[in-house]
Amino acid sequence: MNLKNIELFILDMDGTIYLDDDVFDGTHELMNTFIEKGIKYIFLTNNSSKNQVDYLEKLNRLSIPATIDNIYTSGMAMIEYLNLYHFGKKVYLVGTSKLASEMKKGGINLVESEPDIVVVGFDRELNYTKLEKACEAIDNGALFLATNVDYVCPIKGKRYIPDCGSICYMITKATQVEPTFIGKPESFMIDNLAARLNIAKDKIAMVGDRVYTDIAAGYNAKVNTICVLSGESTIKTIEESDIKPDYIFDSIKDIIPLIK
Repeated sequence: MNLKNIELFILDMDGTIYLDDDVFDGTHELMNTFIEKGIKYIFLTNNSSKNQVDYLEKLNRLSIPATIDNIYTSGMAMIEYLNLYHFGKKVYLVGTSKLASEMKKGGINLVESEPDIVVVGFDRELNYTKLEKACEAIDNGALFLATNVDYVCPIKGKRYIPDCGSICYMITKATQVEPTFIGKPESFMIDNLAARLNIAKDKIAMVGDRVYTDIAAGYNAKVNTICVLSGESTIKTIEESDIKPDYIFDSIKDIIPLIK
């Protein structure tokens, strides 16, 4: 793979370009290099607890050049998926108020009872009532969808908190029903970007710190993959994985000389 041929870099955020408010060395220089070279870049995140505007405000606050068009979340992908395959269906959401607001704006029919579909996201406002309602709906035949498979979300101090995958695990154990995930590692988000921007798959690179989400998504979408060791994955976890990235770098800083 020649990185100079890449026309679109799809970048994970947490663990890849920053951790909380700590911007990794090389992030600003890489973004400036993209701009200088006319290379497109999209920040793609599985974190559905926040919306597109939240991420734009954070990126701007951290002086990372971005517009609203540079951001694509699993929450946005879920809205697109529902409108494409389940238009008008009643949805019960286990997610944050911001995700709920975003889904309503996207035309999703959110309800509190008798839903056709249960959607689970990374819910930092989770309570037992939501879990109980979700289980009841699934037991009654509602379709079970989820934004992302991530079990944990990294935070400062090399700590992790339960993410969407862990919430889904509880519901699956209670209902014996597995969810269908829409975000990484599924190819849906990358496929959408490739079609929307009209860029061939061999001209796209997925960059992230998790093999089982970021790299797997790139693999499933048949694009180039770059794993950075600034977040969750280590050489050991990569060696143990059935899916191997095309490149392994210590950080995204190592990409810069390969595209200049």
